[in-house]
Amino acid sequence: MVKKRIRKYAGPVLAALLFLLALRLLVNEARQITWEEFKRGFTGVPLSQILIAAFLVALNYIMLTAYDILALRYVARSLPLRRVLLVSISGFSLGNNLGTLLAGAPIRFRFYSQWGLSPGQIVALISVVGLTFWSGWWFLGGMVLIWVPLQLPKDVALPFGTQTFGWILLSLALGYSLVCFLWRKPWPIGELHLRPPRPGLMFVQASVAATDLLISATALYLVLPGDSVVPFAQVLAAFLVAIGVAMMTQVPGGLGILEVILLALLKGSVGDSVLASVLIFRILYYWLPLLAGMTCLVGHEIHSGAQAAKLAANVTDIQLGDEVEPAGELDASEENAVSKSTDEPNRPPPQ
Repeated sequence: MVKKRIRKYAGPVLAALLFLLALRLLVNEARQITWEEFKRGFTGVPLSQILIAAFLVALNYIMLTAYDILALRYVARSLPLRRVLLVSISGFSLGNNLGTLLAGAPIRFRFYSQWGLSPGQIVALISVVGLTFWSGWWFLGGMVLIWVPLQLPKDVALPFGTQTFGWILLSLALGYSLVCFLWRKPWPIGELHLRPPRPGLMFVQASVAATDLLISATALYLVLPGDSVVPFAQVLAAFLVAIGVAMMTQVPGGLGILEVILLALLKGSVGDSVLASVLIFRILYYWLPLLAGMTCLVGHEIHSGAQAAKLAANVTDIQLGDEVEPAGELDASEENAVSKSTDEPNRPPPQ
């Protein structure tokens, strides 16, 4: 009992501590940035680039539907595309801001259970959705950090450099590929027995997640100040490190974690105005999709409620029509009997 309670609260407590630590570091970094530099970060981005970045983010969220489509294929189920779009956009938009455990997983449990999937299938589906992201991050992050190693700040001391970290990620990616090729026995995870995805599905997983990360990094690159001269490969490498660490900490939305890491890795190339660019990116990639996802959920609930009320009203009308027969009306047999009795002449009673 005690161990279960520790496991239950250890994750949220650790996430809260990491959030507070990141917030403290972010406040310390922000104090070193003048208001003029922060303002220049906002005003130095052309409006056209912000609009293109917003378009890429919208395209990215639509493409995230492929995560759920691949997971449904893994559990051998198919659903109409409109349903997959609803649960995917709602799950990712709320999950990216509030956390997978608090929003992403419950949303998928609710909708997929209503549409006929068993709890075991839903758990397997959620696992494959997460594995899709990590497989793409391992592949892309490993290759990028090997070829474009990041220069860490002097006050950040790690036991190994980012290039070594890239080799670790690429090793994880290759190990995952070998498991998908060679291992076909199910893995007992609690009451579930999950098999590794087949090689074809694994390659599609990594490709989808890598494309997702490339689009997101491009949106971040577009909202950097116009006068900044920084290679896209460096921005991509910094973004991959930041988003990976943010996902591992399980801090909702990576709030504070993402900003601190991007500020530390890009401040030397972009300048102090990078904090404003990261804030623009958070608005485009996190907060606006959150509003859209909540709008989709509310609209779906209103539509479903209206459909249920209409169906209930129709059923009630049918039941009332069967139970109550209108007064003054005769059925066909009664009408025939009446007509025959009126047509026949009056006959004397039998003697």
